[in-house]
Amino acid sequence: MPSPDAIEELTRAVLARLNDDLPAADRFPTDPSTPILGDGGVLDSLGVANFIVGMEEAVERAFGAPVSLSDQDLMGLFAESTVTVRSFAAFLSNRLNT
Repeated sequence: MPSPDAIEELTRAVLARLNDDLPAADRFPTDPSTPILGDGGVLDSLGVANFIVGMEEAVERAFGAPVSLSDQDLMGLFAESTVTVRSFAAFLSNRLNT
C-alpha cells in the first residue's frame, strides 16, 4: 500500500498541475504546510473540485486503486478548520491503507 510520503508527493504533483493552469501571479506554494482547504486555503470551490478529480485519477494511475473522494469521510476532513497538503495526504494514506 502507498506510504504517507508517496501520497504527499502525489498530492503536491496534482496541486502543481492545477498551478500550471493559473496565471503566474495566482500560483501558490505546494509545500507540505500549505493550507489547501479551510482557513487560508489556496483553492476556491472550482479548485477544490478539480483537485478532488485530479487526486482520484492520480491515485488510480499511481497505485492501481480506485478511490472515491466524494463520500462522507471526505466531508469530515473538509469540516476541519484548515486542511494542509500534509494533513490531506495523511487522511488519504490512512484511507487507502485500511
